Amino acid sequence: MKILKTEHHQVNSEMSYNIPDEDIKNEFGSLERFREIISHQTASLNDNPKGDKPSDEEVDKFYEFMNGGTYDYERYDDFWTDRKGGYEVSWEIKED
Repeated sequence: MKILKTEHHQVNSEMSYNIPDEDIKNEFGSLERFREIISHQTASLNDNPKGDKPSDEEVDKFYEFMNGGTYDYERYDDFWTDRKGGYEVSWEIKED
């Protein structure tokens, strides 16, 4: 009998980039402006964004720059539901 166990997890994924400062300056004008743009992109409600709110064009440029595939990253996945329990499991019989 073939049995399928499916675990339903939630995961936090961290991607660590190492981007040359010169590339950031060339694209955004300065490291400081890049930091300001990033500070407005956070998902946390407790963070305090720095500097002027980025324009729609700056936000688009930021996401294109970061997600364009130019820079490699190291990825770490934390399946926190696996560590703490609290995930759902389903079972199913698969007929051969």
